[in-house]
Amino acid sequence: MGDIAYQNKDIALKYFGDALKNKKLTVYGLPHIKIKDSRPTNLPAIEANELRIDNLFILEDDSYALIDYESTFGIQDIIKYVNYIARILKRFIRQEKGRRSGKGRKRLPIIHLIIIFSADINDIDPNILDVGCMQLKIEPVYLLRMDTAKVLSKIQCKVEKKEALDDDELLELIVLPLTVKGRAEKQALAEETVRLAQEIRDEEQRMQALAGILTFADKILDRDYAKRIKEVIGMNKVEQLFFDEGVEMGIARGRVKGAAEGRAELIGCIRKKLKKGYAVIEIAEVLELEALYVRRIADLIQNEPEDSDVEIAEKLFREESVQQTAG
Repeated sequence: MGDIAYQNKDIALKYFGDALKNKKLTVYGLPHIKIKDSRPTNLPAIEANELRIDNLFILEDDSYALIDYESTFGIQDIIKYVNYIARILKRFIRQEKGRRSGKGRKRLPIIHLIIIFSADINDIDPNILDVGCMQLKIEPVYLLRMDTAKVLSKIQCKVEKKEALDDDELLELIVLPLTVKGRAEKQALAEETVRLAQEIRDEEQRMQALAGILTFADKILDRDYAKRIKEVIGMNKVEQLFFDEGVEMGIARGRVKGAAEGRAELIGCIRKKLKKGYAVIEIAEVLELEALYVRRIADLIQNEPEDSDVEIAEKLFREESVQQTAG
């Protein structure tokens, strides 16, 4: 794959999302939060600018949780989260409009805004915004309160004994670099946690740990070091993700310009991956397709949710025929 590609961050986020599935965030002080699944994190919009939210999850009660971390916090961050939430709601309405017909106000989802604060921050008013017509509150997590030395020693011991980490220990390892103050100290602890993660015997847990550390420490890690972590996660892993979920890439390859049946199979494959949160560029990478072609299929799937794979294949065929005639 050569140099690290942008989509390798998507791969890391996929592993991190898997690491949180079916887990309670009790270790972060949020026992009422249980992750059920991750959600696609690129937020497409008609506007030219596109916002990305790295950590959007659906909870056990079908509410949403936007989980992020901050080592500094000011009004610009508050406005950022207002924009994120507005975009999430906008996408929700668009998707619901595609699924249902009829009139009436759609019931909006409950959204938890969970911000994990590094050890540099110890107290934030949960009611972070009140401008009269709009209020915004957070559910804060303060990593300053985590016993860094105790957690590190416990995990080191288990890794040395080649024992699997339990759910809480995995979540502790992921945020451990943020439990100390200062950029240099965070970088040093991140390198130690990465070393420990790489020694975890179970491959899936090893990738989840690395992905989680990268997700939360990406802003404070040295760029070259972060690139090396992405390389560990990304190299030779994209295809494995697809094979693990039963996608026969050989069916899709070489059939893009073939018969309608083959094209419909390809569209079905892409539809499945989109539902599971894969990015367009990641799907294109694995299926060895042009990203613009996959984007066109994704747009048709999103804009025409009631169309079958065969119907979308026919539309693509007609579009290509027109283009060839015009050419």
